[in-house]
Amino acid sequence: MMNKPRVVVLDDDEIFAALIIATLETDCEVAIGHNGNEGIQLCLADHTDLLITDIGMPELDGVQMLHQFQSDPRLSGIPVIVITATHFSHQSRAEVSRYPQVRNILHKSSEIDDISLEIQKALKESRAAQ
Repeated sequence: MMNKPRVVVLDDDEIFAALIIATLETDCEVAIGHNGNEGIQLCLADHTDLLITDIGMPELDGVQMLHQFQSDPRLSGIPVIVITATHFSHQSRAEVSRYPQVRNILHKSSEIDDISLEIQKALKESRAAQ
């Protein structure tokens, strides 16, 4: 039997993080953090199949964290889904999209079923690449 995929969820909005965790906890091992520094530590601590992150977080935001992921070979292969309340301009969306590990950028106002579908798609691709 294959182990459950490990997903790290980063969000300083505890209510939204709980919603994402509730959609994942049956099928995935879920680790939770509230900023980019915690995300880096969680991803380095154990194999991670997918990172779901917000952009606007304290201490180390999502863009700064993605930059560190890109420059660390232990982290650069982890696929990332960005789910944020930030209203992206064309320039800021392009800034986040330039990181090759970003699989999708979603808005927190998206339907949870749509978010769940994108998460499952990214997990399937991640597991197939292993």
